[in-house]
Amino acid sequence: MKSIDYKRRKFFILYEARHKALQAVAMNQNLEISLRWWAQVEKSKLPRQSSLSRVHNHCIETNRSRSVLSFYKLSRLQFRRLASKGSFSGLRKACW
Repeated sequence: MKSIDYKRRKFFILYEARHKALQAVAMNQNLEISLRWWAQVEKSKLPRQSSLSRVHNHCIETNRSRSVLSFYKLSRLQFRRLASKGSFSGLRKACW
């Protein structure tokens, strides 16, 4: 699964500029309808794997896909384990 996610991220980077340009043309109300239609058709021809919504966050240590903290790129389980060991400076358990 990790290689699939890497492939999707690579495709997103590769096709991002083209997707944004075609989206801008398709949404511009001042252009002719035929040009806007062409931009929409060209945008639909782009690979589906290049969509940002298909990219998943995975834990960099365990490759777990659920409950990943995006700032640390760790799952909550790994984050808790490393935090209890004191791996993060300035981070401590909340006191009551």
